[in-house]
Amino acid sequence: MNQSVLLSSLLSTLIQQFDPQSVLVAGESARLCLNDCQDTRSLALATPFEQAQLKQIHSVDLAVISDLTETLPLQAGQQWLGYLRNLHAPHIILIADPALAQKQGWQFHDYLAMGLHHIAGTSDGLQVFSYAIENYQPKRDWLNSRFWANPENYDKYRW
Repeated sequence: MNQSVLLSSLLSTLIQQFDPQSVLVAGESARLCLNDCQDTRSLALATPFEQAQLKQIHSVDLAVISDLTETLPLQAGQQWLGYLRNLHAPHIILIADPALAQKQGWQFHDYLAMGLHHIAGTSDGLQVFSYAIENYQPKRDWLNSRFWANPENYDKYRW
């Protein structure tokens, strides 16, 4: 089976999981993998990636990105991806070629530092990462009023 077909089926499964109303497709590989999924809800960005591109788009439910880490140096790529993540897309799927990205200064831990989770890898070396705002910060047991405030003791004691 062709690698692009495998990647397309993986991406379609992830896209169904996020159930987006609008999709941003950025990069040639992402566009090729999602040719059959594109409709009027899709917005496309072409390479080369620039910060100014993001100022011209509206918020979307899902961004599928490829060729970012291979074409932008680490700091510029982190700024572009961070701007997209923080202002435009609560869900991101990133397709990366680590061998080419390493030439731009990207390491595996840089993806994790951006809040991305490693989903899968293909036999030709592509890696798929995912970001979902609802899974970014897990709920912690200690983060509640039982440990931080005691409203039943207000105005009872003076320290």
